[in-house]
Amino acid sequence: MSLPTPTTDTQLSRQRSSNLLAPKSSLSKSPSKANVSSRSQSVTIVGANEDSQAIEKPPIGEALMPGNSLLEIPAEGIIPLFLTSMTQDIFKIKSGEDVTAEKPIKIIPKVDLLADIMARRAISDFQPALAKIQEYPGEELMVYFDVEYKYGQNFFLVINPDVVDLILKPPVIDPTSEDTTGIYAKGKKPVSKPWECLGSDKDIEIEQVTNTRDRIHVKISRPRKEFGKTYDFSDREGSDTAMECKSFKDPVYELNRMELGFGIQSIPEVESIACQTNWFRPTNFSVQYEPITLNEQDQKYLLETDNVIDFVKSVADSFDKVLQQNSILNIFLDDFKELGEEDIAFEKGTHSVLQEYQSFTDLQHSKDKSISCCDWHPIQKGVVAVSCIQRCTFDERVEHGFIVRSKQSLILIWSFHDPIHPQLILEAPEDINCFQFNPSDPNFIAGGCVNGQVILWEITEYEDKLKTNRKRNEDAISVGTGAGGNFEDDSSGNSSGGNTGPTVPIVKFIIASSIESSHRNSISDLQWLPSNMLLSHNGDVSENLDTGNRQLVTCSLDGQVCMWDTRSKKDLKALDLTWKPFIRVPLSAIDNTFDYGLTKVSLKSLSDMANTVKPKTSEKSEEKKETKKDSNAITISKFYTATEEGDLIFSDWVAEKSSEEKASRVEHVFSLHFGSMSDIQRSPFFPDIILSSGGWSFHIWKEKVNTGPLFSSPTSAGYIISGRWSPTRPSVAFISKSDGTIDVWDFLDSTYQPATCQNVASVGISYMTVKQYPGKGGLQFVSAADDAGTLHILEVPKNLTKPIKNEKQLTRAFFDREVKRLTYAYERKQIRAREKGPWEQTKVEAAQALKAQAAAAAAASAAASLAIAATATKKLEETDGAAPAAEIANNSSAVPASAGNGVILSPPDDFADKLEQEYLKFEKNFLQAEGLLASDE
Repeated sequence: MSLPTPTTDTQLSRQRSSNLLAPKSSLSKSPSKANVSSRSQSVTIVGANEDSQAIEKPPIGEALMPGNSLLEIPAEGIIPLFLTSMTQDIFKIKSGEDVTAEKPIKIIPKVDLLADIMARRAISDFQPALAKIQEYPGEELMVYFDVEYKYGQNFFLVINPDVVDLILKPPVIDPTSEDTTGIYAKGKKPVSKPWECLGSDKDIEIEQVTNTRDRIHVKISRPRKEFGKTYDFSDREGSDTAMECKSFKDPVYELNRMELGFGIQSIPEVESIACQTNWFRPTNFSVQYEPITLNEQDQKYLLETDNVIDFVKSVADSFDKVLQQNSILNIFLDDFKELGEEDIAFEKGTHSVLQEYQSFTDLQHSKDKSISCCDWHPIQKGVVAVSCIQRCTFDERVEHGFIVRSKQSLILIWSFHDPIHPQLILEAPEDINCFQFNPSDPNFIAGGCVNGQVILWEITEYEDKLKTNRKRNEDAISVGTGAGGNFEDDSSGNSSGGNTGPTVPIVKFIIASSIESSHRNSISDLQWLPSNMLLSHNGDVSENLDTGNRQLVTCSLDGQVCMWDTRSKKDLKALDLTWKPFIRVPLSAIDNTFDYGLTKVSLKSLSDMANTVKPKTSEKSEEKKETKKDSNAITISKFYTATEEGDLIFSDWVAEKSSEEKASRVEHVFSLHFGSMSDIQRSPFFPDIILSSGGWSFHIWKEKVNTGPLFSSPTSAGYIISGRWSPTRPSVAFISKSDGTIDVWDFLDSTYQPATCQNVASVGISYMTVKQYPGKGGLQFVSAADDAGTLHILEVPKNLTKPIKNEKQLTRAFFDREVKRLTYAYERKQIRAREKGPWEQTKVEAAQALKAQAAAAAAASAAASLAIAATATKKLEETDGAAPAAEIANNSSAVPASAGNGVILSPPDDFADKLEQEYLKFEKNFLQAEGLLASDE
């Protein structure tokens, strides 16, 4: 008996694919049937009927099933490709929709693939298979969806026609073959095999219960009389012994949901839209016009008409009102600019606080050192330099001497774009107390050493490195060379410990002054002379026609001010160890008893002379008789210097001819600082106003006003180190102290206390400067260097940089009022001194008269008492009686002191009244002359 052969999965898939690929005429044919013998139980597998039509061309655009999904596809005939979602959308082979695991095949024309490669070029996903696609002999190629990434990508392209036929028409397996395996061996009888333990026996043993101890035996007994008794049953509900637990909704139950990540775009999609205006052919044309005018007769007739006269009468009042408004008010005035900014009080809070912008410190070069000086680059923004010195006393330096040299004496040049590594390192023979960039040529830097030498560096080859580039040059820069040849330092950049940081170039000085001709003590201040100022060897000042700063001035603790010139030789390097000052000004006391220790110097430039308000004075005949000097010479040789003794001295570097061998060049000395003066600066708005700092106070002086300071600050709790004027506001000054704080003074707001006080560092501030960058939006910074080797860059808020309306005039008026106050106080002091002479003489004469009167009265009373005593004695002798001595004494002492004829005199009243009238008259005239009191009409 023959049974129908069961259809296998492979047969079904092959039949479906055959039906799908075959033409419509072949679809009507039924597949062949297979017979299974009951004796052999073998399975007959036939792919298709031999009479069925062969597959000539597979359909395009439809997903197909492979003939055998378990067939191993050879890797030599395919190219794995990763097709993006865009490519899948273009060819409609989107995974999961167009192609699936059951239907992974898609037939794509070869022309479409080549067109996509030509259109999308390198971004086409089929670009790697361009050569294989062009070599393919057929017109269509097969793309196979690799669900399991068996070949490494999500798709692979079949480039061999034999592989295409193998996938679509797999080979037919002979059912009589005995080596059939897999799914074709389902008809074989299964053979029993012994069971192999793979670990499940342990799970079974765990589930079994085993005794771990001996069982407990319990014996239960019952009285025998209770056996065989009658039972008494009663009814009871079955629910009485049961407990029901009903389900209820948990009120604190929370639904746990899976977290999903998704994005929302709320802007419209980007579209490319083009528009073109209508084009018109340009044509040339011109228009000429002239106003329509009337002749004189028509104008006269028109003005005499009743309509014009009535119109003028009707609008005359309105015209008068508008004209009056234009006369009273300025219609072209900007009301917003005229707002009362001068009435705005100084803002408190965060708007008036100095914000820390940046800080610089080097653990290798500035650690355990103090910053002695700080200077900003005149041209490059964000570049600042500091000099680091050892924190030791003069005695310690003398003790060390040249035997034990401290760490290297360096100047570090920092940039805002790299707060970790310095841009350049300038080497010096000794610690640098002060230095300054050349204002006209910043590639030259001059510095003063603690041993009295003046040093000059040149950084022309590193100019590009100091430019404000955001990206730091990662290449190592070779170490700079100086006058002493090549110099290398292991500590400049990469440390011996293997630090891979950038190499910082070290620049050696090019010239150093002669040791014999330099200062005998530490240089305390150094400044370049202004570019328009040229100093001759005899001390005369003339205008410098050549632009550039070539001369500088230094002062030292040895009491000398020296002028240096870099133009003495054409080659700067030729000045090394031969550089000498061309002017040396020794400053000693007026009586030549001692030499001052100078700490700061302040010169006046030619532009300051032009801006200084000259007082109106009558020309004297003696001024016309002065010796004639050079026609270009300018009398500007007066300067201020600060001293260690706390004195502000006003001197002249031009020595006057005197009979004395050593005449002092000091003209005035002002002693108001109770400590060493540490800073002195002229106001950038008023060159004749000087700010001096030192001790526990600071003072404001005016040139040619020798009666005293215009302003004296209250005594500070900390030692004042630096005092700097604001470069944008005439009434604002910054004061730094040794306790790490900075006081901001606004003299138009308050003169008895600072407007704000801010703590900047935990240690004392050793130096402070203020830098204003040009431009409308230029920022203003305060650089505060401390004793720990850290440089703090503070940003000044807008209310401290933007001047208020008429601030310069108001500040000048404030200084003028203080000058008048000083003049008035000085005049009153002179009047008091003149009045003191006659008044004191009158008091002495009155005292002498009183003493004489008292002596005369005492003598008269003594004579009267003696006369009374003699009379009483005579009477007793006559009566032969003796009076007790005590009684006589009492009687004699009872005589009043006024028994004599003396009278106590007082000073004459008319003389005191006369002095008082003269004083009142002088005071009234003085107040009227100064404009402080209205004159009587």
